[in-house]
Amino acid sequence: MAASKATSTSAAAVDQGKKTPALFEVGELRSKHKVGRAVFAGVCSAQDWKPGKAVTEEEFLEAVKKFENAPMKGEPRKEGKK
Repeated sequence: MAASKATSTSAAAVDQGKKTPALFEVGELRSKHKVGRAVFAGVCSAQDWKPGKAVTEEEFLEAVKKFENAPMKGEPRKEGKK
């Protein structure tokens, strides 16, 4: 009896207009938004995404923007002592 109540409750939540955001494979989003291979590899590395990862389009674009605007860290190389 409790299972039928839970099913009707979740069905009611769907009817109220709560839609699940569409998920896309990151490779598809890379092609769609013409993100370069190097930037795509950096974003995947920074977000710890593996090939085939499904994310929302909004999440993907936010990650790309964050990656492109991140400061480059590093220090200039110092010459070795002679």
